[in-house]
Amino acid sequence: MHPGQRVRVREPAGARDAGGRPQRGRVRGAAAPHQPARGRGGVPRWIHDGGVAVTEAQRPSRVVDLVLRYLKAEGVRVVYGIPGGLLHTFFEAVEADPDLALVVAKHEEGAAFMADGYARTSGRLAVCAGTSGPGATNLLTGVSVAFADGVPMMVITGQAASHALGKGAAQETTREDIDVVAMFRPVTKYSTMVPTADVMPHHLRRALRLALSGRPGPVHLNVPIDLWRQPAPDETWFDPSTYRPKTDLFDRRAVQDAAEALQSAARPVILAGSGTAVAGAAEHLATLAEMFPARVATTPRAKGLFPEDHPLSLGVLGFAGHAAARKTIIVDDDVDVLVTVGASLNETTTYNWHPGLMPTRALIQVDIDVDRIGRNYPVTIPVVGDARTILTELVYHTHRLIREGRRPASTWADAPPVPRGEDRFLDRDLRASDAIPLTPQRWRRELSDALPEDAIVFSDIGGHMLFNIHHLTIRGRQRFVLNLGFGSMGHGTVAPIGAAMAHPGRPVVAIVGDACFTMNGMELLTALEYDVPVVWVIENNNMHGITWHGSQKVSGGRPMDSVVYRHKLDIAAIARAMGLHAALVDRPGELAGALDGAWHHAGPSVIEVRVDPSIEPPLGDRAQTIAGFKR
Repeated sequence: MHPGQRVRVREPAGARDAGGRPQRGRVRGAAAPHQPARGRGGVPRWIHDGGVAVTEAQRPSRVVDLVLRYLKAEGVRVVYGIPGGLLHTFFEAVEADPDLALVVAKHEEGAAFMADGYARTSGRLAVCAGTSGPGATNLLTGVSVAFADGVPMMVITGQAASHALGKGAAQETTREDIDVVAMFRPVTKYSTMVPTADVMPHHLRRALRLALSGRPGPVHLNVPIDLWRQPAPDETWFDPSTYRPKTDLFDRRAVQDAAEALQSAARPVILAGSGTAVAGAAEHLATLAEMFPARVATTPRAKGLFPEDHPLSLGVLGFAGHAAARKTIIVDDDVDVLVTVGASLNETTTYNWHPGLMPTRALIQVDIDVDRIGRNYPVTIPVVGDARTILTELVYHTHRLIREGRRPASTWADAPPVPRGEDRFLDRDLRASDAIPLTPQRWRRELSDALPEDAIVFSDIGGHMLFNIHHLTIRGRQRFVLNLGFGSMGHGTVAPIGAAMAHPGRPVVAIVGDACFTMNGMELLTALEYDVPVVWVIENNNMHGITWHGSQKVSGGRPMDSVVYRHKLDIAAIARAMGLHAALVDRPGELAGALDGAWHHAGPSVIEVRVDPSIEPPLGDRAQTIAGFKR
């Protein structure tokens, strides 16, 4: 591709849904010279096709070619980053490779967030890269988010030439100066500098094995600039199965004990955490719950993993959660067996580790990470292993017990039903309000009704997040994504770009606040340049709402006025100036039409929703917890 050349990737004729809308997620073009839009066969390069065939006939000639061969064997199709001098050879090779797409972000944090969104929603390895010095340190927040939530990611950073290390070379980041490898070590499963070309395969295989085994997570390789062009070792060892064995082991006795406990429980409850989503076990969770039946709550991060319109759904337990979940699990003394699956039982789920969470008979904790089991509550039956494998085995053993004539003892079928519909929510009057400006509750009710059945919905961090957790209803095949482990603002603004690339054809919606937009909104230009069709719904209350409202609760009614913007923020105008399709919603009933316009546009779009800033998000116990830390 010549500099400045624009390549259009046209949709096949008739590529529209039943409502006449262009199918979401189709790549319509690319505007940047660093991004050829198509790979072999005219397919957009970031569309996953199950891996690149690897043969011994064409052995990599350089170290950089060997690294790309390994990454492609793991299914990598996209590299996110910002090219720079001390990583130029790597970026140059990625750009030239017909099987890879190079997506240049506006900031390295954005590159890491995009890689996170790609990997988090697909379960596949994603790659982000940054040059030495600030290029590497800018990645750190995004990598920390991935580490906190168990997202598989390969992080590659540049380094000064090996012969200059220790001499004070430009942007050198070694142990003698600013040690970038040590910086990444606490937020990765593996962080190392590759010292020579001949050991690159060893470090690369180890990094890939750790990133994708057990609890997934990011890994980091720091590579001196001169290594990339050196001759590759004599390698043909590219099949992941030869260096990355599956880890689907489990304690059969513990699983049998858990099945027995559930079978005999009168009031069984399952608490599903985000680890259930990482394992791809949502359907297995639903199957198990319906067998007894057991009622199901989710952690805030796992919201919607169990459909929230299901008769057994208690909604969200914890931060901005639902009364039914709290009453059933924390307040009442009815639950005799509680099974947690992929939930670490941290502060945001347990109301500051409330003792009422303990069931009367047995706490069963399922987690792939042994260190998370029994961390905060005494566990009766610990089950270490992959959530999907364990749930599959629990279903099998439960079927076996039923075949033996042992019917489940659950009495939930005779109990009053779980509140559903509008009865589930706080502030029902505000959900139905026709007031202008809009109430945050009202437009979320409208959004829940308008979302496509397979939408991927991201939430950023802030006051809008609390409204999202409580007032959105996530159904069926829809998915809700929230980085509440590390809780970084900006992730929910940028990560949807990676998710849309991982799921061409699925609608991706990002619900963010105005403060998150001002922090990371320049990455919307990245979506525009690569024609990635994300719809951003940006709630504008002209301030950092969670801080303003929260400060009143913990400071005797005195809000922190410095977090209120001094000038009105016109988000729709900013989006239009960037070149995005934009709409403004400031009255009840307008959101569905704005969404329809975004779907028909097919490219990236922004919907600004202006709301009443005086309406407090559902802070509740969180504000009390913050106040409790003041000792």
